[in-house]
Amino acid sequence: MSIVKESIVSPLPNDKDITKLEGYFRVQFPNEYKDFLKIYNSCEISDSTPLTALNKRCQIHRFLGIIKDFREHPYGEYDIGCSETSLREQGRNFYSEDIIGSELIPIAKLAWGDYLCLNFHYDKNNPSVDFLDYEESYECDPFTSKIADNFKEIIKMLIPKNQ
Repeated sequence: MSIVKESIVSPLPNDKDITKLEGYFRVQFPNEYKDFLKIYNSCEISDSTPLTALNKRCQIHRFLGIIKDFREHPYGEYDIGCSETSLREQGRNFYSEDIIGSELIPIAKLAWGDYLCLNFHYDKNNPSVDFLDYEESYECDPFTSKIADNFKEIIKMLIPKNQ
């Protein structure tokens, strides 16, 4: 994978922005993911071959980010909050209606309308990274496949050490 540096959306989020989003979702993001957001906010990538090999539909189009004034921004659709809200309204990113907060937080938009998500359902402190099949997911019945045990593993899979 290669990050398209020109695609990184500014302004980059800071700790306060991330903490606010965590409060809204009622989760705590892994430190590696927070660091990623602060450097590569909503970046496009040029190749996601390692993930595509795992699942033919798991081709990353763009990572999501925190986009200020997302309603006015040309890349506003890649705001984490917008994507999560869209999934939540359809009930596709949680396993029970009784949950307060979020269980599946979208972190990347994939080809064919699917998502890569942090899955907090099984472990609130160490979310796995899962493929969310949009078409196969239904209200309170998201269809997911684990791609990695944590965000750190995804980074190792995708980003060469020289980047």
